[in-house]
Amino acid sequence: MKKFIFILFLLTLFSLSALAQSGSDSVTKTLPADFKSDGCSLFPDGDFQNCCVEHDKSYYFGGSWRERRRADNKLFKCVADTKGLQHKLIAPVMWLGVRVGGVSFLPTPFRWGFGRKKSSQ
Repeated sequence: MKKFIFILFLLTLFSLSALAQSGSDSVTKTLPADFKSDGCSLFPDGDFQNCCVEHDKSYYFGGSWRERRRADNKLFKCVADTKGLQHKLIAPVMWLGVRVGGVSFLPTPFRWGFGRKKSSQ
């Protein structure tokens, strides 16, 4: 029963994430000069930090749920393609972490669209 509730919880997070994210696909964007990446948020940077920095660049602007899925899948592939068997084991853990922890509605500094300015209403 606990496993079922956990799976239901994850599916709910993914659904809410898809609803909370909007925007157009594939718009060319220029990073501001003050852009900073924290590397692999909440995960050791290892020898795949470059993968995490590229992932942060995608997450900075946010966008549609398809763009987020593409960015997360690109991170997975980049880490998995890094030399060494351990990277093939780490890649799915990282992918799951960004899918669950990177949703746009969480108040974290590494969420999807973390670089967008909040409108003051």
